This record gives sequence, C-alpha cells and structure tokens, in this order.
Amino acid sequence: MTFRHGFMYGTAAGLTAALVIALIAFFVTDPVPAASAGEQTRPPAAPSAGAGLPVGIDVKARHRGNLKVEVTARVSTKTYDPLSRASVVMYADMVAMPMAHRLGPIPMKEVAGKPGQYAAEAQVPMVGEYDIQISVQRPLPGEAHTRLDVGAG
Repeated sequence: MTFRHGFMYGTAAGLTAALVIALIAFFVTDPVPAASAGEQTRPPAAPSAGAGLPVGIDVKARHRGNLKVEVTARVSTKTYDPLSRASVVMYADMVAMPMAHRLGPIPMKEVAGKPGQYAAEAQVPMVGEYDIQISVQRPLPGEAHTRLDVGAG
C-alpha cells in the first residue's frame, strides 16, 4: 500500500505544481505579441465609425411580372446603425442551372430619405427559382442570400 499512496501523493503534487506554473504564466504573460526584431511598432490607427463591426443585411425580393425582379436590402451594422454610402451590389443566379443564367454585379442605389436602404431591379432570363445574393463591398464587407420563385405571370 505504501507505493500506491506515494504514487497518488506524487501525482497530486505534480499536477498542483503544473497548475501553479500555468496560473503564474497566465497572469505574467503579455497578451499582445511583441514585435519581432525587424519590425517597427506603430500606434494603432484610430477606428472609423463602425469599423470592425459585422454587417447585417435584410433582403426582400419580389417578382413584378414579365420576369422583372425588384430587390431591396436594408444594410446596417450589428448595432442596428444604418450603413449609408456603402458599395452594395446584387447577383441573381438560377438555382436549377447554377452559373448558366447568372446576372450581376448589379449596383444597388441607396433609396432617398431612407439611410441604409438600397434597391435595384433586374430582368431574369427565364422562369424558375433564383438565388438573390446581396454583397456589401465597403466600408464593411458582408453578404446575404434569399430565394425567389419567378413565375410565368
């Protein structure tokens, strides 16, 4: 029984020492990596409004007849601030024949008096289900998809 007790006490002491060393290293280590010898350090740039925040895109598409599609997108930061003067484009791709009937990029224009709201129209080549993709290119990148069934009527 002496070997067993010694083994258990030794294991417990070793694990406790490892935990203490890990905790000391955690509290002492700087979370920002130091610059390598060849790099110069520079202060971080001041963030612009909404910089680094992901984009939220709410897409609505409807068939207006004669194969015309109307798409609106409300673009905002994840804090729900409207994203004005953004570069927004639309793509339409037929689900049954991917890349065969792809439209785009179609630039979307901001709706006057509605910040963060963008609209575009397109004429699809044939009846079927389409994947509508909205892509925000700047100032913050983002992408959203919706499906639209374009009928004959």
